[in-house]
Amino acid sequence: MRRPGPHSFGIVAIAAGLWLGVCGVAWGQHWPTEPVAFAGGRVLVAGDASVTYGSEDPGWFTYTNYETSAIRRLRAGVTVEARATKRIAFLAEIRAETGVGVTPYAWYIRVSPLDSGLLDIQAGRVPPVFGAFSRRSYPQDNPLIGSPQTYQYLTTVRPDAIPATAVELLESKGSGWLVDYSVGNPEPHNGVPVVAAERWDTGVQVRIGPPAFEAAVAYTAGTLSSPKVNDDNRGRQVSGRLAWRPTPAFSVGASAASGTFVSDEVRQARPDAPPGSDDQRAFGVDAEASWGRWLIRGEFVVNDWRVPPLDPPQIVDPLRSRSGYVEARIRLLPRLYVAVRGDRISFASIESGSGTDAWEADVSRVEYGAGFTIRRGLLLKASVLSNWRDGGRVRQSNLGAVQVLAWF
Repeated sequence: MRRPGPHSFGIVAIAAGLWLGVCGVAWGQHWPTEPVAFAGGRVLVAGDASVTYGSEDPGWFTYTNYETSAIRRLRAGVTVEARATKRIAFLAEIRAETGVGVTPYAWYIRVSPLDSGLLDIQAGRVPPVFGAFSRRSYPQDNPLIGSPQTYQYLTTVRPDAIPATAVELLESKGSGWLVDYSVGNPEPHNGVPVVAAERWDTGVQVRIGPPAFEAAVAYTAGTLSSPKVNDDNRGRQVSGRLAWRPTPAFSVGASAASGTFVSDEVRQARPDAPPGSDDQRAFGVDAEASWGRWLIRGEFVVNDWRVPPLDPPQIVDPLRSRSGYVEARIRLLPRLYVAVRGDRISFASIESGSGTDAWEADVSRVEYGAGFTIRRGLLLKASVLSNWRDGGRVRQSNLGAVQVLAWF
């Protein structure tokens, strides 16, 4: 497993310094309230930077697919939109993060062929269409510090290595931060979350419709839990979402996705693996409502990974998970709010030769906290995360974290 090097904080600190320097050139001594425009408004620059410090996490409950803790990291990002014409724009985001360094998070072209704006076509490393949280996973859109477990918690599934038997899979329960299997890549590595919110996939996306009733579909190289830049299995994913927003205060959506998940490395290691049984399929629903000082959101996702059945006792059933969360935020004062989120992932049982057992350890979390707006674009957050798991080395953990966030 890759460990963050001692220089990681320095790299991100330099990036954050450059971010602040660019902002300083743009607004002098004034705090920005919106993206900075250049070239007569044809180029827009936006950015965010956050510093998060929290408890040590011995149970790895908060570790992400970048192998860093979500409550112990520095992060900075700059987004640039360059409009070549009224209908064509180029967008890119560069992100620097502890343990990762500087990486291109997103880069794509967006074409709007209709004057009405009812149709967009995007190609490149594109925004996700599945679910609701993936499109608002930036720190300023999250009332708390942690992420819903559907989009962050590391399971024992890997695209580049699989267990040969059901017994081998069950022996890894609750250890998704570092798991190794006998088929495929022999190096120990972390598993994947149900949906990888912190990485975007590569492909083509089409969005159609007004905000009141919108549809989007994407054709990409990876899957929900394993987005790709370069394809590793000669397969593709199709994902889509329908959203209904009759008023700005209420929305409901439904999403689905299906794509090839298992990499060619696995089949090269076991040429006798039967065809098929190598995909990820998911269906989700989401809703959001707000009134007065209140905001409530929720999602529910049913997800299946299928892996090739190899040696007895074979894994013949899909590796299914059911996950969901509900969060609420209430604004007590114009600058002060409190929030709470409860979420859980449960895992289906599989045959193991001596009976049935859940293939992964169920996990639950309750996070509660508060946020205080120091000034527009500058926010201070504090959270407590209580975690429980039905397996693994550490089964319960209470963690605290604080975060300072700036954006424009």
